[in-house]
Amino acid sequence: MRHKIALTALNVMTTHDVAKKLGVTIRSVQLWVEQGLLDGWKTPGGHRRITAESFNRFVSSQEIELKTSEVNNKQFRTVLVEANEAMLEIFKYRIQSWQLPINLNCFNNGFEALINITQDIPDALIIDLNMPGMDGIAMIDALNKSNILKKLGVIVITGLSNEEIINRGALILPPRSRIYNKAHIPFWEMKEFLRGLLDNKNYQTIYQ
Repeated sequence: MRHKIALTALNVMTTHDVAKKLGVTIRSVQLWVEQGLLDGWKTPGGHRRITAESFNRFVSSQEIELKTSEVNNKQFRTVLVEANEAMLEIFKYRIQSWQLPINLNCFNNGFEALINITQDIPDALIIDLNMPGMDGIAMIDALNKSNILKKLGVIVITGLSNEEIINRGALILPPRSRIYNKAHIPFWEMKEFLRGLLDNKNYQTIYQ
């Protein structure tokens, strides 16, 4: 109790404090600190401490609710990350034209998408590798480290060559993934891939 009072007086929070207030896992909070989204450090004992000021700034800037809402299991939530506004509109138009029960959440940068995913893990991720700031490779690496990526169906869109991808870092994808060239995206194949993920989710829901 005295320890908690001392931390409050110093305007310092633990990862457990932040996770509880935001309704996320402690690992998600650790990931945000590692990405520089929250100001924090490690004590000599290896425990993370986070400034209350950065926590308040983080909540305000992202306009996130302090309690997570329940997710409708009938919806197939898909996160789309594409920095190019024209391409983003093309993806939205194509996906909506399929008339599948897909709840599409769109982001034009990796940081906001990463925050959203760590708060509320989606069913699928569609991501462009070449983006300013946090690019798709860095975002995929962060999701791998937090053990989130393996839970998703992933579609990677890229105009980068294999050599350019290797130069930027390793690209480790889960078994349920596809990589498409940005110049020639086979939308019909993307549709069938997402339909397969959706059918699998519905099957698991019925027999749970």
